[in-house]
Amino acid sequence: MSLNTQTKIKLSNFQLQDGIYFPSYREELNRTAQKQKWDKIGKTYYGSQKIEQTTETAVKQDYTLLTGRPGGTWNKFPQNKSVDSILEIGCGYGRIPLYLSKAKNLNCQKYYGIDISETLLRRLVKCKQEYDFFPGAEFNIICNSAEILPLEENSIDLVISNCVFMHIPDAQIRNLLVEIGRVLKPGGIFVFNHSFHNKSCPSHIVHNSVRNLNLFGKNPVYLKQHSASEIEEMLTASGIAAKCSNYIVEPTQEYAILPETFKGIPVPFARKINRSIRPSDSMKETLAYGYSAYSSQLD
Repeated sequence: MSLNTQTKIKLSNFQLQDGIYFPSYREELNRTAQKQKWDKIGKTYYGSQKIEQTTETAVKQDYTLLTGRPGGTWNKFPQNKSVDSILEIGCGYGRIPLYLSKAKNLNCQKYYGIDISETLLRRLVKCKQEYDFFPGAEFNIICNSAEILPLEENSIDLVISNCVFMHIPDAQIRNLLVEIGRVLKPGGIFVFNHSFHNKSCPSHIVHNSVRNLNLFGKNPVYLKQHSASEIEEMLTASGIAAKCSNYIVEPTQEYAILPETFKGIPVPFARKINRSIRPSDSMKETLAYGYSAYSSQLD
């Protein structure tokens, strides 16, 4: 099956191997630059290799040594919430569901996690084995581009994603949001935490200018940026806003005027300068590093 097909596919058409569902066009997927890039990034992304150290007592007993404590919108997530089904876009090695299950006591009957990085998904399998988050739930891990969700229409109660959408080109992100709108139940909820980078942020503007000087070797997963109005338009066009009319598009509380790295090389004093920023209310949206979008009635 072509990766560009618009035909809706079902999870039953995927092959389950080592706890991960792979598409029938797995070999074609493996040849894409996107997958090869994320398999490589996944080796160290967010410290994911720490899951392989869980034989150490401290890491095994305290999951925060593995994941840290996610902030932003996740701080607003209610305690003791139960839903039938959860879909996570860009699930990685399980950092967010582990936190929501352990710290927020979120419960579900079915969990679907999709990510293009096989490296990260294999660590997600191990993370689930070690920490048993969402205990008793049907657990479905899918290796695929998130533009194609092998799920039925109106089948998901809660869609979550963390720092993922900015890695996806504009045409693809619109396709993905349409797919999310298709599978989200009417009245369902979503949390896209720090999922969009802010087009007006000075740090991104500087980084874009320097990057454009390099005519060769541009990073294909370089972070894309959007304005609040563009995010609103995409949520409307995708059908997500129609199914979940009570939502918020909100600038993050992280601010920046300088990029902290260029091609992985730290910029001197940039981190300290960015952490010292205390913008006025009128400047918060300009200086915010990114945006989150989430259901205003999470509970």
